[in-house]
Amino acid sequence: MTIISTAVASRASLTLGLAGWLRCPRCRSEVERVAETYRCVACRHSYPIVLGIPDFRLYEDPLIPLEDDYRKGEKLQRAAEERTFAELVAYYWTLPTYPATPPDVSARSIHHVTTDATRIAGYADLLGTGRRFLDLGCGAGMLARAMHDRFNVCVGADIGFRWLVVARRGLEEAGLPANLICCCADHLPFVDGAFDTVASVSLLEHVTNAPAVLGECARVLAPAGRVFVWTTNRFSLAPEPHVRIWGVGFLPRRWMPGYVRWRRGLAYEKKHLLSRRELARGLEQAHLPVHHFAVPAVTEPDLAAMGRAERALARVWSVASRVPGLGRLFLGVFPVLQVVAARRPARPPA
Repeated sequence: MTIISTAVASRASLTLGLAGWLRCPRCRSEVERVAETYRCVACRHSYPIVLGIPDFRLYEDPLIPLEDDYRKGEKLQRAAEERTFAELVAYYWTLPTYPATPPDVSARSIHHVTTDATRIAGYADLLGTGRRFLDLGCGAGMLARAMHDRFNVCVGADIGFRWLVVARRGLEEAGLPANLICCCADHLPFVDGAFDTVASVSLLEHVTNAPAVLGECARVLAPAGRVFVWTTNRFSLAPEPHVRIWGVGFLPRRWMPGYVRWRRGLAYEKKHLLSRRELARGLEQAHLPVHHFAVPAVTEPDLAAMGRAERALARVWSVASRVPGLGRLFLGVFPVLQVVAARRPARPPA
């Protein structure tokens, strides 16, 4: 595996001081920069810097083998030299995925990324302001990009190396620093208390141990900080967004793969949607007992991507959520679980 150029590495260099917050995800000791690696001063484990992006993963992305992830990242980096961010997102979905992604699902994914700014505007005030912000599971980096006017330093972290290459293109296009780290969400390479806000958007449904991820969010959170979670609701009345099938979450988990295969001929693996109760329990286990669930706003781009029945249901939700007290009745079955959590009572969100 090759590094494309030193120019790529220099463009993606971390904000001055960020390296001081890095820690070995194995033993949480300090790390030092040695050529194109970070090395733990205690356990001596090394972590490569690939295409200018530090890779602190303890295990590979479950969706793709490590070397394939690197190769895909290299291909995206070459494409990024001559494409805009939006063009690179579309190009990403022309590359093979395993298992293959149906065209309608990839089209929805492209639409979701390219319209995410509108979605983020609906919950941005819940994220607060401060010195340091972590977008955990940052994907294409739209949230990290949007938070630069609210925080001094914004960091994007993801287990998918290839997605960080895409995120870097978007940050560069916006003239913003690309503070991007490849890592596992349940083994974060950051010092305790590093961030004023940690956001996890569309991440928890893809991990096998959500409480462990929430525990790491709490560990790297400043004492008066907040954790923001946005995740697909298992018991949603809308179609399961990854496969576009109704009713998946209401089945026992062991039946879900067979049902999805029967309905659409697709593999259904590495998905672990949470219910509101499961998410609340995970937050409490992570010592984040103060949490506030809310029904997210349904944006026009969201409505445009829905089918007729789903759109009608979304409009009912939008009206009901504005009626005092009635919105709480929809929290358990709304497509998305949105929650702000903290260790202790904080000022109510504006």
